[in-house]
Amino acid sequence: MSEEDLKHLMNAREVLVQKRLTWAQTIAAPGDVSDNAIRSIIDVQRAIEVIDFAIEELEQTELDEELEEADED
Repeated sequence: MSEEDLKHLMNAREVLVQKRLTWAQTIAAPGDVSDNAIRSIIDVQRAIEVIDFAIEELEQTELDEELEEADED
């Protein structure tokens, strides 16, 4: 993956964090909390975790490649 891939992942994460905040505000509003709002915030959190994992994988791959290049020198 490239720097562009990392940029896409970070942008997607940012959008999902905003969506999570929106759902949290919905849940925090006075009145009954809908099951849909709870399910939605859980789904968004899971998506954030998947993206975090992908970012970690990308960073590890880049680190591994740098180490291989250093070993070749």
